[in-house]
Amino acid sequence: MVKTLLNKLKSFFLLAGVLSTLPTYAEPAKNDSSIWISNTYQTDFGGSRYLAFLELAPRTKNDNSDFSQIIVRPLLGYKLTKQLQLWAGYTWQGEYNDKTDFELATNDIMEQLQWIDDWTSQLNFQYRFRLEQRFFADEVDVGHRMRHRVRFMYSIPETKAYLIAIDELFVYFNSIDQGPKSHSVQTGVNQNRSYIGVGYKLMPQLNVDTGYQFQYVNNYGAADLYNHIWMTNINVNF
Repeated sequence: MVKTLLNKLKSFFLLAGVLSTLPTYAEPAKNDSSIWISNTYQTDFGGSRYLAFLELAPRTKNDNSDFSQIIVRPLLGYKLTKQLQLWAGYTWQGEYNDKTDFELATNDIMEQLQWIDDWTSQLNFQYRFRLEQRFFADEVDVGHRMRHRVRFMYSIPETKAYLIAIDELFVYFNSIDQGPKSHSVQTGVNQNRSYIGVGYKLMPQLNVDTGYQFQYVNNYGAADLYNHIWMTNINVNF
């Protein structure tokens, strides 16, 4: 009896110690809805080992009432094997507002490893690991971020339709403790994106998928963001 009581008290104090390390107040998360459109163009130059890629991606915010940003991402790659690819390139993340136009754009240098494998005749798996060195317009310090993405695509038999699911985790290696980026650039989880959609192969060189994406953004010292996104991907391969 006494032993049981002591064990319960020990568990209670351990739990209390853990809870005491948590913030006593947190702002309610902000909910938003938006539309993202990703246009991608990729080529292997007629079956060579060399690759080129371009993404153009406009996005909205504030319940889809305002233009938010546009992503311009050119990459060059090389096929080490049938499944494994190495990439390097640049991202221009044009952050827009009425007062500064695109003056607060972020410029990223990036390196990427990608694994693509057909697990079955219908199920395709992709894993992508990306490193980013982020140069902010309003900060002197550089942000170092990694991204892990897994992607599953299931081709529905005897049709040109497919189902797609993606999850991507963003993690910062370093912190910016002062200035406008102090709430977002902190060591640890930055954000996560989960997407599920349905697509159609219009032709061998063109496919389109659309669906719902949930974006969670971890803001330190400010309200986190829950962004509900209608996402459409238009992919051209030649």
